[in-house]
Amino acid sequence: MKTSVTAFAATLLLVTPALAAHTGQVKITGNVPVACDLEIGEEPGASNITDLSVGHPNLHVATATETCNDPDGYLVTMNGGNSASHEGKFVDTISGDEHPFTVTYNGASVPPGGVVTDSSTVAVNLQKPIHITYPADDSLSGTVADSYEETLTFTISAK
Repeated sequence: MKTSVTAFAATLLLVTPALAAHTGQVKITGNVPVACDLEIGEEPGASNITDLSVGHPNLHVATATETCNDPDGYLVTMNGGNSASHEGKFVDTISGDEHPFTVTYNGASVPPGGVVTDSSTVAVNLQKPIHITYPADDSLSGTVADSYEETLTFTISAK
């Protein structure tokens, strides 16, 4: 008799259908990577300035276009190649003569440290003008026409 009860219980387990769920879920996640881009568009007045010695109060040399999708914001910095700072300096490649200038980014003077944008929001194709101002200087003695130059480097980074 003991065997028949065990056989009956085993048969019951095999015949009873499993209870199936009526719904199911899958959670799908993803992300968009941080992407920051900075385009510097040179304006016609930036190259071949005819006479640095006469000075210029507000020469439009470039337009920056800032794009960054970081929700924490982003920074843009500027550094002058010849000055190694937030200021610019024309240098004659032959004589070594120097002629300093100041830079404005979106209408504001570039501060020490060179941070020109400290944003806490996302930006898409935000355009900002870049101007330089340099004084008149009759003592400039460039040995070759158009030999003064400077390179301003702008860098964007997510926060």
